[in-house]
Amino acid sequence: METNYKRTVAGSVGAGMAAVFNASGRQYYILEHKTESLYHHAGESQKIIVDQVELGRDSSCQVRFDESFETVSRRHAAIVKEGDGWKIIPLSQTNPTFVNGQPIQSEWKLNSGDEIRLSSKGPLLGFIIPQGKQSLVSSIGMTERLNLFRQQALRPYKRAMWIMAIVFLLAIAGLICWNVYQAKKFDAELQTKQAQIEQVQSDLQQSDETIEALNKELIESQTKSEAEKEAVQKKLDRAQAERQKLVETANDLYEGMVVALDNADDASEAAKQAQKRAEALQKQLDDMKAKDQSLFQTKEEKSDGLFGTKENPKF
Repeated sequence: METNYKRTVAGSVGAGMAAVFNASGRQYYILEHKTESLYHHAGESQKIIVDQVELGRDSSCQVRFDESFETVSRRHAAIVKEGDGWKIIPLSQTNPTFVNGQPIQSEWKLNSGDEIRLSSKGPLLGFIIPQGKQSLVSSIGMTERLNLFRQQALRPYKRAMWIMAIVFLLAIAGLICWNVYQAKKFDAELQTKQAQIEQVQSDLQQSDETIEALNKELIESQTKSEAEKEAVQKKLDRAQAERQKLVETANDLYEGMVVALDNADDASEAAKQAQKRAEALQKQLDDMKAKDQSLFQTKEEKSDGLFGTKENPKF
């Protein structure tokens, strides 16, 4: 019996890693053991999350049977993912594989509810595909997924198991370190924005004082020449334009604060302190904007009262 089947790292370890870290959209199936054995009890449901498993008596098989099943070959058959479904491939040259009581000579597409038997008197298994959201690997808890990863992805590669375990732990450690790094990054960014906000507040206060002084100077200049009044007015216009730029800067800081706060929400537990700082700074900026709007309206009313409007100037 010739097949194109070949055990691959991608089909076991690669698919297992994807099932653990990127389970969204991935499906799994269940092998229901209907025969009592040393490794599996009758009625046991074995969830398969990798794309490739082997059935047999060999210790590398993910679905393993003990030595009492003499008609089960060391590597008897393989179940492999194909497109959106799965197929079974007989591997034994001497012992047949049955699907729904019929011996198969080459690969065979499996449907939910099919029965698989390894040799005529060998163990019987049911092939089941869960329905709806329960068919997704993401419906399996992380702890169980990690156990299935160890049992199914690493079993065929015992010699590499310790290396893979170390890589896996390093990946988790790297993820934790990345979250801590991100949290520190967000916190540093928010501290910078806090300093910028404080500087803008100081500049706005100084700008208000300058504008108020220029308003007084403009009133006093009414007894002076037109050239002197025009010079004071130009200074006032420049001061008001600079103040408007400060208001726009404050608005930009507010938008940046919102983005930083969203980033902090996406970070892990380590980023919560940064989020609290962001919320405090956001409130500080909101209070500043409210005060700024109130002051600006008051100054406009005073200015209109003293000098009239652009359409109806008093001078």
